[in-house]
Amino acid sequence: MKKICSWLVIFICLSSSKFTLSQTSRISEKQIPLVTYSFSDPDPVPSFGKIYPYSRFEGYSDNGLMHDWKMVEMENDYIKLWIAPEIGGKIWGAIEKSTGKAFIYYNHAVKFRDVAMRGPWTSGGLELNFGVIGHAPTCSSPVDYD
Repeated sequence: MKKICSWLVIFICLSSSKFTLSQTSRISEKQIPLVTYSFSDPDPVPSFGKIYPYSRFEGYSDNGLMHDWKMVEMENDYIKLWIAPEIGGKIWGAIEKSTGKAFIYYNHAVKFRDVAMRGPWTSGGLELNFGVIGHAPTCSSPVDYD
């Protein structure tokens, strides 16, 4: 079963609540190819500490390869945004339709590097963070959505 983060649904509803009666909304799934610099499989033995029961990822590729990423495209009369459920469920990018300008940066490459609690993180978009801990343990892992 797929589930999307409730905070994302709340964000979208609140950001366009005064227009909900007069607009059309669309949600679709697409495969979008992006140059991807991947990361390794996790350490099979989780270490005790801040991230337990999660494992860390240690290896990162220097070679970019094209990879098709699943994107959930949400659109109404005013905005269009893309959510990447295979990359932690982050909002990958968003545009304001009357101007065509991005108000959330859409990165055209997925370059994972050792930045987050478990290792891999990629720039661009908007994601859920955990205060002083930093990037969520799932920031580069697939998430369930509905």
